Amino acid sequence: MKRSLLIYSLLSGLLISSAHADPFDIENKVKPLPKDSICSTDIQKEKLRLADVINLALCQNPQTQKLYMGALATASEYGQTKSDYLPEVNFSAGINQSDTRVHHGRDSNSTLASAGVNLNWLLFDFGGREASNESIRQSLNAALATRSDALQSLIFDVTEAYFQVFAAQEEYKNSEATLSSALAALEAADQRYELGLAALSDKLQAATSYSEAELTITKAKENLALAKGRLAVLLNYPPDQSLELFEEQYPMDYFTIPEDIESLFKTALNNRADIAAKKALVKQAESKLDLQNAQNAPSLNLAAGLNGQDELTKGGPRSYTSSIGLTMTVPLFTGFKNTYRISQARYQLEQSKAELKQLENDIQHEVWTTYQNFFTARKSYEISLTTFASAEQNADVALGAYKAGKGSILTVLDAQAKLANVRSTQTRSFYELLIAKVNIIRKIGLIAPFKTNKGF
Repeated sequence: MKRSLLIYSLLSGLLISSAHADPFDIENKVKPLPKDSICSTDIQKEKLRLADVINLALCQNPQTQKLYMGALATASEYGQTKSDYLPEVNFSAGINQSDTRVHHGRDSNSTLASAGVNLNWLLFDFGGREASNESIRQSLNAALATRSDALQSLIFDVTEAYFQVFAAQEEYKNSEATLSSALAALEAADQRYELGLAALSDKLQAATSYSEAELTITKAKENLALAKGRLAVLLNYPPDQSLELFEEQYPMDYFTIPEDIESLFKTALNNRADIAAKKALVKQAESKLDLQNAQNAPSLNLAAGLNGQDELTKGGPRSYTSSIGLTMTVPLFTGFKNTYRISQARYQLEQSKAELKQLENDIQHEVWTTYQNFFTARKSYEISLTTFASAEQNADVALGAYKAGKGSILTVLDAQAKLANVRSTQTRSFYELLIAKVNIIRKIGLIAPFKTNKGF
């Protein structure tokens, strides 16, 4: 468990800080997960807690490797922009053999060797390089934030799948209990029919109910297999991989969240990685506008060179040339191309701002929806706790009365059907409540779904 919490805390720190990280030295900041030690888990010997399951997904799911490589690719693109501040130096060398044949004249031949070093350095461009550099830097920030958002989505997909396995297990147990009740009713009806105390219809109705219970348990078994398969695939195992899971205990005080919806809105807007990515894209659009404006400004270049030539044949002449100079380039007219590019960049900036505002509205709506879903799920679970006891007692009384020669088989089957429905509702509402809390944690941008403490 310590190993699980360690890797999860490492990832948590990365997720929280990646959107605001300095992209320089990014390969030292965005490390792949160390699979050889922290990620090693013997799934055949250990019961996996939720944190363990999350760690396995982060270590083994192909999406994590894809996101890591994507972040490094963007970081490499950002590294290219730093070269704009440095001079370009080129070395060239060559050797040429020439033969001249003149009709009725004197033939000649020569071998000429040449070499040179040339330097070109952009000294000043009125902010063009800074704007280009900032644009790529914000692109990297957006890529890192998108990576964080995708990793968080993976975490919560795994968490939901983990809970759904237990939900399916409980449904399977419920279907077994329903089958047992149906068998008891069938045996009672058969016994009374053999004694001549009940009509054949009682036996047939009980048999039908028993067959329906068998069908229910078959479907529950299928749903359990599908739930286990989904979790295994998220962990990069084949769907038939056997996983032993440890079921956490969740006290009722775990099912609480802050009721101040405004604070949840604020938390979501401050913590959501997709918001950070969209803000970075807005800044990138601002940088692109600055870059287009800089295209209308002059630029100043330094050029220098040292070149030499040597005629190798017959001790020919040897020469050296050196040069240095400043060149200023002023764009006077570009056919309105720069004007249209500036207009395009300005419109794209306004578009990015509108998309950011739309995302903020969507996030607040998501938080509001999950907030309401959570309280509805909690109320449903509380109601199911009170109705289960009465439904169970009612089913026992109905069956006992029927065995004693009172009541009808319809009353027994109706009570058993209600008990099965209430039992299923209780199980379903409990895991729906767990998933509802997971969802609201996800929607407000937090990344600790497995902590069994009160609130957040």
